[in-house]
Amino acid sequence: MDTDTAISDVVASTLRGEPAAVEELARRACRLALRTSGAIVQSREEAADIAQDVAVEVLRSLRRLRDPACFDAWVHRITVRQASAHLRRRGRARAKETPLALLAEPDEPPHGGGLDRDDVLATRDALVAALAELPSRQRLALALRYVHDLSDEQIADALDCRLGTVHALLSRGRAGLRCDPQLAQFAPGGTR
Repeated sequence: MDTDTAISDVVASTLRGEPAAVEELARRACRLALRTSGAIVQSREEAADIAQDVAVEVLRSLRRLRDPACFDAWVHRITVRQASAHLRRRGRARAKETPLALLAEPDEPPHGGGLDRDDVLATRDALVAALAELPSRQRLALALRYVHDLSDEQIADALDCRLGTVHALLSRGRAGLRCDPQLAQFAPGGTR
């Protein structure tokens, strides 16, 4: 059974009120939203809050989903909307928070290739800082592409924009990362 059929079946079972399907759908929505919102807001605690809000909204408004096979894109759209609203509220509040890069990574996957752990962590920190400097829509597009591995069409659907806009957001976001002086030192031939 393909993924679209499987998710359509879970959506149908959820609409019938089957508890196992409701839980599976909520977990799927939360998992998708957590990855996307984490890349956007750069705070695990805030991303978890957003993901829970998204899962609740998904379950409340599931009957409005026109095509169950498009469930993931629908969740991405809701997540983008919720995370963007959160960033606007946070921008107004200007509360000081701990950046994602400074939080402990208890179950961080091992790195391979004989790379120095300090170099890997320094590169990750530089990437997080560079991403934070990008406009939020560029950061969103990059997160949807490189965290979720979505196609340009899927990103356009999630951001509710045209395909050309996605190309521009990704291009400008990548250009912004290439021009970042902190990241440049980690590029091949960079000075460290």
